Amino acid sequence: MASRCTVETSPHVSSRAKHRRTCMMVAGIPATFDNFVSSVYLPFARQYKKSWDVDERIARQHVSPTFGDHRLDDIERADVEIWFQGLSAKGLAPTTCNRILAVLKRICSLALEYNAFSSGQSPCSRVSTMKVSTVRECYLTEEQIQLLLDELDRSERQEARVVKLLLLTGARKSEILNAQWVNVSFEQRLLTVPDSKSGKPRHIPLSDDALAVFGGIERKAGCPWVFPGRNPDKPLSDIYHFWNKLRIKLGLKGVRIHDLRHTFASLLVNDGHSLYEVQKLLGHSDPRTTMRYAHLGQASLLAAAQTVSARLHAGRNKKAARGCMSSLSHSIGKRARPSATAGV
Repeated sequence: MASRCTVETSPHVSSRAKHRRTCMMVAGIPATFDNFVSSVYLPFARQYKKSWDVDERIARQHVSPTFGDHRLDDIERADVEIWFQGLSAKGLAPTTCNRILAVLKRICSLALEYNAFSSGQSPCSRVSTMKVSTVRECYLTEEQIQLLLDELDRSERQEARVVKLLLLTGARKSEILNAQWVNVSFEQRLLTVPDSKSGKPRHIPLSDDALAVFGGIERKAGCPWVFPGRNPDKPLSDIYHFWNKLRIKLGLKGVRIHDLRHTFASLLVNDGHSLYEVQKLLGHSDPRTTMRYAHLGQASLLAAAQTVSARLHAGRNKKAARGCMSSLSHSIGKRARPSATAGV
């Protein structure tokens, strides 16, 4: 994140902070929020946090526009509260807002270790997260899936290919966005994730349709990324804006990108595949994580139970049929047997 002092003054920052704004170094600590993030926090996060690039993107997109050119010590709790509520007003989900706040809290916690706050307290210390209601996971219907695929096929944007691969592979968003050509094997039909969420390499099987998506992507000379960003040295960072417009257009407003992964799993389970297979395809290290999809297999389990019932009924019917045939044979034999007085 580049240091800058030309960001438009935010109405969310107190008048006291406006008067004290400066871009000078104070006691060896980068004075502005942006400077501290770029020169202190991000180098620290790169060493200790696998998803440091997510923190960088969140800070750049959601925090820097408000606090970027302000002194750390000028940021007060009231400023953070107003900014945090503003995230919700923009239409961001509570979970997303909380994730953004968590990044700001981590940055301020590190700044506190550098004695950046004269109060001795982080401005985020008493800012409460938003309440998140427990909502059932969303699974697209077959009609919705077809509607989505048709729309994706009409788009030439690389974000459309990303979304299609998410649905076809059940991969995590980061696994597709960070894919490199060296890890795509058309011969073995695999996408390898060298450092997955579990900390181990993960191999994602590629169906015919998934291979076709990769095969239709034009490689850029010298660029290792399947989906390069604006800066070809980095991958595409996010697809939220593309997805948000797409889901609104298709009437899928409540569907999140991660729900495509849930949909992939639901299709597997409802088609009779075992939870073990689902676990391996999704890359869950803990089978308990996969158990959330157990209820989806009730239809196939009911069908399996029904086969036993059908067999039992078939057995009883055969027994009844044999009994009926025996009675019929006895009756016919009795009628055919000549009487003892016949011919007398």
